Amino acid sequence: MEITIPGALADHLASTNLATGPASVDPAAPAARAALDAGRRGRGRTLVITPRSTAVLQFISAFAEAILINRTLHTAAEARAARAWLNRAGRATATLAADLAAERRRAAAEVALAKTVEEDDTEHAAEQASSEGRAAGTWRDEWIGEQAGDDTLFAIEPAAEQGALFAPGPRVVCADGRERTVEDTVERTGEPARVVVEGGTEWIADNRRPVREQQRAALARIKAKADADRAAYQAATDDQIAAECAAHGVPAPHTVTARIAARTKQTPARRLIEGVVVTHVGTAKGSTPADADHPNVMAARSALDGLAAATMTDHHDVTEPTEDEQHVRGYLIDPREGDRVAVYWLEGGRVIRRDQMPHGPALDCLADRLHRRGWKIEPMLRISQCVFAHRPAK
Repeated sequence: MEITIPGALADHLASTNLATGPASVDPAAPAARAALDAGRRGRGRTLVITPRSTAVLQFISAFAEAILINRTLHTAAEARAARAWLNRAGRATATLAADLAAERRRAAAEVALAKTVEEDDTEHAAEQASSEGRAAGTWRDEWIGEQAGDDTLFAIEPAAEQGALFAPGPRVVCADGRERTVEDTVERTGEPARVVVEGGTEWIADNRRPVREQQRAALARIKAKADADRAAYQAATDDQIAAECAAHGVPAPHTVTARIAARTKQTPARRLIEGVVVTHVGTAKGSTPADADHPNVMAARSALDGLAAATMTDHHDVTEPTEDEQHVRGYLIDPREGDRVAVYWLEGGRVIRRDQMPHGPALDCLADRLHRRGWKIEPMLRISQCVFAHRPAK
């Protein structure tokens, strides 16, 4: 926080020996001397400083009070400067104290977050090593294999995919959005692998996500949204600066014109599918813009032709949509490994479960359409959030 010292008071402080004089015995003297030395001159003879504690302001206030007490020893300009400083010193002290307290809380939160992430990484590494050791040489080790490296809407680690070995103990997020502790893994012939959580309830393993993975995915979405908002604000600011410069007949700053030129530079047109533009200005129909050209997405979109497609951006959070995203509805295709896709139904910008009325049956409609177009559909549960389908060979 920058604070301005009136010119005459700043000159008086500059002429005072704060290093070895009588005032040097004050505990706040070193911090005050450092703040004054690092200050910069403002309009007139004012001095702008950035104090790191309220003690610096109280130290300067003591000098101002001494000037008013010994009025006959100082000039009228110094007395006016002292009064001006004391009139606003109280407000400045309160504001600085609040800012410093907020900064300390923010620093403590960052330290706590870094410690939590480090502990989670250590725990995750130990769990993964244990899980890989138990799965090595089994049918699951061969069946899971390498996962696709492309970005997906929900990036899932190999240890969380269907059929993976869920060791007892980890916390996972179930399809109903609640966190539970894994107690066992159940495998039955001809059925998807399931995990048994606290209370004895079974959930399909493919729909479970480790808690820390969900937290990291949410953090990545928040960062992507923040980057997009920052870019939009920068673009609006550049456009406003350019318009004001044009109105006054002066050239805009070079950095502003360079950013505008880079932003408005023509890019190659995206590919058309059946005469319909599926991407436009950072959005896509039926998938995120990043997945719009994926072969499985294109095939699924063709199979779902005529049904409502959600208009998506790359930073749309389908679990916590923003106010601007709450008008989005329709199907959303998320490519997975191999020929597999996950098809969601969105209402109000949010993923809908199969048992949520009145929109849940939309998942059955999607499954029926894909099945009639030759896609292989995986069995769904009552609480399923998506349709898992496999693209036909031909």
